[in-house]
Amino acid sequence: MKRVAAIDLLRALAIIGMVASGQMFWNTELPAFMFHAQVPPPTFVFNPDVAGITWVDLVFPFFLFSMGASMPLALRRREQKGEGVREVTVSALHRFVWLASFAIVLGNTRMGVLSATKPWVASLVTLGVWALFFAMFVRVPNLDRRKNAILNWCGFALLVGVTMLYKPLFGVEVSLYRSDVIILILASMALFGTLLWWATRNSTLVRVAIIGGVALLKMASSVDGSWCQWLWQQTPAVWLFRFEFLKYLCLVLSGTMAGDVIYRALKTGVTSERASDRRSGWLTATLVVLLVAIIVVTMWGLFVREVATTVAVTLALCAVVGVVLANLRTTEQPLLKALFALGVVLFIIGLVAEPMEGGIKKDHATVSYFFVTGGLASFVLTAALALEIRFGVRLRALEACGANPMFAYTASGYLLAPILTLTSLSVVIDRVANMGPWWAFGRGVLFALLVIAVTYPFTRKNYFWKS
Repeated sequence: MKRVAAIDLLRALAIIGMVASGQMFWNTELPAFMFHAQVPPPTFVFNPDVAGITWVDLVFPFFLFSMGASMPLALRRREQKGEGVREVTVSALHRFVWLASFAIVLGNTRMGVLSATKPWVASLVTLGVWALFFAMFVRVPNLDRRKNAILNWCGFALLVGVTMLYKPLFGVEVSLYRSDVIILILASMALFGTLLWWATRNSTLVRVAIIGGVALLKMASSVDGSWCQWLWQQTPAVWLFRFEFLKYLCLVLSGTMAGDVIYRALKTGVTSERASDRRSGWLTATLVVLLVAIIVVTMWGLFVREVATTVAVTLALCAVVGVVLANLRTTEQPLLKALFALGVVLFIIGLVAEPMEGGIKKDHATVSYFFVTGGLASFVLTAALALEIRFGVRLRALEACGANPMFAYTASGYLLAPILTLTSLSVVIDRVANMGPWWAFGRGVLFALLVIAVTYPFTRKNYFWKS
């Protein structure tokens, strides 16, 4: 089963969005929609009472949805090889341990934890840690699997050893409780998403019931004194897993249904077919424009809290998209129609739930947030597949980041930042970023472009990082 460029693109948009939002300076003159809705300027103080979403709030759910979408493609391939529940479970547990370890090491070795040391020392140490990450996760082309495994385990062992030296060498306390919470959540989602998809791979209805159950449990957990709240607060080890992480299954399992749709299309043979007539070309172009319009209107409308207008306009646009798809008589039409239908169902559920829990919010995450963003993610996949199949449009440099996500995720803080510090270019970049609000945003854009630039050649040469 070949890679699906649209899924890689969706994942890449999430990673590049993370980099851009994380590396731009928080300038008080930038508009509020440039930041998380719940962390608005000028104070940038977290306010859980602020409802709405911005482009920054789409980053994490898009990644989770793409994670889910890729699961059926990978796991069906393993099923065809004769692997059963034992092999899949062992592999899922291994990946969980690998990613959880990655999260903890990330939390304890960020360049910022060495702020008390000289910048050049912190930079060199951080570069060394990144090199060990490379050894831990890389799949070297044409290298024997056994030798690659030895390389990975050596990288892991050396990482643990280096992390333990932070206290005696730099006075930095190493703690299991200091971790990258994003990666920690992804570790849990990779485990539970894999096992639940495997258990329900032949029963979408059961998976839908699980999604509904998780959503109801999430909403009921807000009731003080309820057993749902008690369950949500439980944890076998607070530094490793919390039951509340399970709420993100709403996105991951929804993504697996998109993956199922794409798998069936690939199995039946949807080919990259360039536009053979002007009518199909114009209809496809109209489809993409309308899908982009739905995403923009949704973000803006929910951000400015014109909820009723947003519902009316977006549903009208969805209806028009349905008409366009009905008139698109091409080989890819069933695939696009099914993905769009999934997106509409998720989107409508999210809009209906929007008034609950104080309106849509990323933090503290609401049920409407999961389903609205899941619907938007499905629309992105629909648009990307339409452009690829009908027009051959590919964003290969960007897709490389989605195909090699851990490499791209670490490149900004562990590779680029140390190099820029050692060369003193960081001083120049920061000085320019302080010239004005959009220069502050430009810093994030620059780092995003640099991440793409360093990730693309490694991915093209098949140096993938795999957990």
